[in-house]
Amino acid sequence: MQVKKFITGPVQANTYLVYDETNKGFVIDPGDYNAQLMMMIEQEGIDLEYIILTHGHADHIGGVEYLKKKYPQLKVVAHKLERDMLLDPVINVSREIYGRPISFDADIYVDDIDSLKCGNTEMTFIHTPGHSIGGMCIVCNGCIFSGDTLFRLSIGRTDFDGGSFPQIIKSIKDKLFTFPDNTLVYPGHMSETTIGYEKENNPFV
Repeated sequence: MQVKKFITGPVQANTYLVYDETNKGFVIDPGDYNAQLMMMIEQEGIDLEYIILTHGHADHIGGVEYLKKKYPQLKVVAHKLERDMLLDPVINVSREIYGRPISFDADIYVDDIDSLKCGNTEMTFIHTPGHSIGGMCIVCNGCIFSGDTLFRLSIGRTDFDGGSFPQIIKSIKDKLFTFPDNTLVYPGHMSETTIGYEKENNPFV
């Protein structure tokens, strides 16, 4: 499995392009249009199947429309509790971040521990509320895409609509910290980390 990171949008969100030996792939959290991302998709001949959203805040969804326009076959995947945020520019704060309203419906809504396959890569979705009501992490091939739940030495903010500090701490401790210490974590902002490193060093948990 190949993972390529692109920093997108005014808030510098991490967008990930993931694909395997079948050349089928998916994009996680497209924060905005990114020429390097689009070029790599074309150069590598990646057969994109999904856009997967860890949550619905504007800095993680600003590039959905560009990808869907270029690749109309793409299916947008989100947690079922995130639908209101995707549909409401006030809740997803798109006007504040991009100066324009962004709203759309996902094609596929998932629940906790649902799974989805892309090529030979199987993803499991873990509901991790706290940053948002329907925030989720994506587990595949021994790594976790943690969105804005867990960062290196930090956690996602909890002052947005639907945020909860006790809930995000519970999500991290009861769900993410049950994975092996060597599990690689790809967060929604900043650099990669591991579960073990965060257990030992994260000052918030």
